Amino acid sequence: MLASILALAVACGRASEEARVRDFLERTAAKAEKRDVESVTARLAEDYRDFEGRDKAATEALLRQSFQRSGIVIHLLGARIEADADSGRASVRAEVMLSSGAAEVFRRLVPYAGECFRFSLELRKTPAGDWQAESAAWESVSLTDLFPESAVILKKLFPD
Repeated sequence: MLASILALAVACGRASEEARVRDFLERTAAKAEKRDVESVTARLAEDYRDFEGRDKAATEALLRQSFQRSGIVIHLLGARIEADADSGRASVRAEVMLSSGAAEVFRRLVPYAGECFRFSLELRKTPAGDWQAESAAWESVSLTDLFPESAVILKKLFPD
């Protein structure tokens, strides 16, 4: 009986950390949609590096340049999260669909209005308990290569 209770407590703790990581992803996407460069870069660790060697400052410059264009809409699709509360580390593979704000206006007329990307993130928890990205990589993904759960979400976003 005690073993069952302990196993349930461990499973609930893991689910809770995964929920916190998902919340980190959703909040980061919301800040990016609002072109809030400061809030997005605050979610990067001081020693952050991306797959092309950009540090936090270079990533901030990239974001500022990207956010100068038309509005951006971010749909978080599937996310596969492995979070370890004990080590304070998490690995994430998340898929997103990015589109311009203008394209979203025509979403009902055009069955698909965006480009999909798969992000691979390594996160760590700060002493305050928040998550920060210490590394990131991303690649464009075709519709046929999306996670099955991402395809389901896209179908809900674009029913026909």
